[in-house]
Amino acid sequence: MPIRWRLTLWYAALLAVALAMFGVALYVGLRTRLYANFDDQLEGQAALLIGTMRVAEGRPALDLNEIPGEADEQFVRLWTIDGAVVVDTGDAAGAGPPDEEVSAAARAGETRFTSVRGADDPYRVITTPVRAGGEVVGVLQLGAARDDVEDALNALLSLLGIAAPLVFAVALGVGYVLAGRALAPVAAITALAAAIGGADLHARLDLPLPDDELGRLARTFDAMLARIEDAFERQRRFTGDAAHELRTPLTLLRSQVDLALARPRSSDEYREALRGIDGDLERLTGLVGTLLTLARADTGQLPLDRAALDLAATVAVILEQYAPLAAEVDIGLVDESTPAPLVGDEDLLVQVLVNVLDNALAHTPAGGRIAVGCRVAGERVRLWVADTGPGIPSAHQARIFDRFYRVDTGRARQHGGIGLGLAIAKAIAEAHGGTITLTSEAGRGTRVELLLPTTP
Repeated sequence: MPIRWRLTLWYAALLAVALAMFGVALYVGLRTRLYANFDDQLEGQAALLIGTMRVAEGRPALDLNEIPGEADEQFVRLWTIDGAVVVDTGDAAGAGPPDEEVSAAARAGETRFTSVRGADDPYRVITTPVRAGGEVVGVLQLGAARDDVEDALNALLSLLGIAAPLVFAVALGVGYVLAGRALAPVAAITALAAAIGGADLHARLDLPLPDDELGRLARTFDAMLARIEDAFERQRRFTGDAAHELRTPLTLLRSQVDLALARPRSSDEYREALRGIDGDLERLTGLVGTLLTLARADTGQLPLDRAALDLAATVAVILEQYAPLAAEVDIGLVDESTPAPLVGDEDLLVQVLVNVLDNALAHTPAGGRIAVGCRVAGERVRLWVADTGPGIPSAHQARIFDRFYRVDTGRARQHGGIGLGLAIAKAIAEAHGGTITLTSEAGRGTRVELLLPTTP
């Protein structure tokens, strides 16, 4: 059953229960109130009758002409303390003989209310003692037809019986409409999700909904589409850039092979051509390996060979290897490390450090300085590389970790870069459960910092 109908039926069922409870409460409350008012009126009439009675020699007397009301709507019984009947119109009303237990209670000074069934109507009966000089001298029994009260209650039942189905039917229709309006955003999301394709990722719901569950659902769906579109575009750019980068060494390979086969050559010329091909193959192999690493990182399958290590010792080894190259270009290398034990994949962390350090060396002018360090920060380890290069313009900093993104493409190619170093560093940092950030100021240098957990 569609959720719209389920919501409608639940709404209607709850309303039906509420209506039933309201109807029962209304009927019982009105019935109790009407019965109490009727008893009060009956008690007042009995008191008036007792007030008109004459008592002679201990025997009460009552003139029937002084009895108010219609004769067919009430009856009166009066008997003495010893049971002698003075007045009795009950037989004419079909009320039956008086109850002995109630009569005895009245003779004992107690007033009681009872209900009897007459020939045509139900009667409410009050049986009360008649006193003279503080002593009970007789018993008065007054009965009045309660058909007006019963008619009012029956009319109420009829009204409830007619109104309840009508209200239920209206509630069913209104509930169906309201459920449809409430679920309209869900229907819109379903329709958009069914219609969307690779070329329609720009589509959005943009529903003007309040900040409730459905409003947040619609906005979350739009945000999800935005993330998918962004990921799709990045993947598309990545595929195009990868194809472009692969085409360059392949074109060079093809050119060198064609050149070598264009005419017979000496063994030295063939050897020189093979050396050129080997260089291009090395670059192509490295590029394919980098792309494979990124692909594994995208699917969460970047293998990590975790082991306990001191990152400070790893930094010291890397700086020792880079010292001759830095000295050659007159760049100072500074080790700011303190002991920083953690559990991680040392080979991949070395790759991160090498990639970032290569970028720093490529963009730091002669006479500059590169500081590399690490330290423990709570349950994490900070690793940083800070240079005194020209810095990165703020317009480029948001995309600096994008794949194949180069701030200066000409300079990057001169140094052999293809724009994947920082992307690889980010993938490795995230595979370790860490983060990587970059801060740069024009003319003052750039700082790349990793924050890694000490334990997995």
